[in-house]
Amino acid sequence: MKLKCFPYLCVAAVIVVASASLMHPAMAATPLFMQTVTINDPQMGGIPAFRVLAPADWRPSGGLTWNIALANLVTADVAITAADGSAGLFVHPGRLFISGQIEYQWQRGQPYLGMIVMPIPDSPAAFVQQIVLPEQRPGARNLRLISQKDLPEWANSIAAANQQPGGITRGYGTRARFSYTENGVAWEEDFYCVVLVFKPQMGPPTLLWQPDRNLSVRARKGRLDALDPLANAFVNSFRVDRSWFARFTKVQQQWIAARQQGIANAGALSRAISRSNDAFDNALAQSWKTRQQAEDRASREFSEYIRGTENYNDPSSGNPVELPGGYDHAWGNSLGEYVLSNDSGFDPNQHSSTDWVAIEPVR
Repeated sequence: MKLKCFPYLCVAAVIVVASASLMHPAMAATPLFMQTVTINDPQMGGIPAFRVLAPADWRPSGGLTWNIALANLVTADVAITAADGSAGLFVHPGRLFISGQIEYQWQRGQPYLGMIVMPIPDSPAAFVQQIVLPEQRPGARNLRLISQKDLPEWANSIAAANQQPGGITRGYGTRARFSYTENGVAWEEDFYCVVLVFKPQMGPPTLLWQPDRNLSVRARKGRLDALDPLANAFVNSFRVDRSWFARFTKVQQQWIAARQQGIANAGALSRAISRSNDAFDNALAQSWKTRQQAEDRASREFSEYIRGTENYNDPSSGNPVELPGGYDHAWGNSLGEYVLSNDSGFDPNQHSSTDWVAIEPVR
């Protein structure tokens, strides 16, 4: 079988949850300070892999893990949590799976050509319940699916960014809420998940599938709904770094070529990772452009599902930025940080040595 890898699925998109008081932003009594959180890749010399907006007083943990035995090579396992641990954002690892005829020849859960043999679940919510939760919440008890909402347009836009030659990729998306207890604490957790399924045009009946968006937001029971207006802003703030994208794509191409030739030299691939460069040829530049256009469409589609955000003109970067709604005043600075407030007398320049510039909503 010729390997097919989704070149962009190594890093899942991130939702970050704001407001330490877990109140609707319009009710927040204090300004909301946000900053750009950068997740770096130590294997590539510490260069940025992706960035996301997060509350300034929330702290990230985890990062990227490379595993050259797997076809997707690298996964993100990141948490961004409030200081008191009462709420947080989680990016769950996403592996590449294979199902179909191979299930009769290979044991479930075992690797085959760098992919994990696993029957494809009936839905993204079933994937979360059967695979993600047992791995990421092993201590969960009294687990129950509370609600789910299909997100087909969002999933279709993400699938458009991941089309591969030799077959067709389809996307299936959901927002699924689960409740459970863990260590005596009652939690509710919303999973935002898109599963991409690639069906080759030739060869034996086979499906290659992988979660593209595999992330969640959780809070103490009864407090999760208050975070809904913020989710859209944080989903859409996630951006893969252009240089990292170029270097990863080249390493993945080398991995595929080596596997097809029957070569499995871990040392050589490790050196290729550290020595990879970020030069863009025409094909890579077009791939990046197509990717960004599809991601923009996916952001717009997701915005149709979750309201409560507002677009601002950011004079520092020259780009639009989507921030939580419900605030009367907003400022930005050259470091990619933002402040939101409802206090007409508040001025961040009085409390910081950084130059803050007022930013206006897009009308």
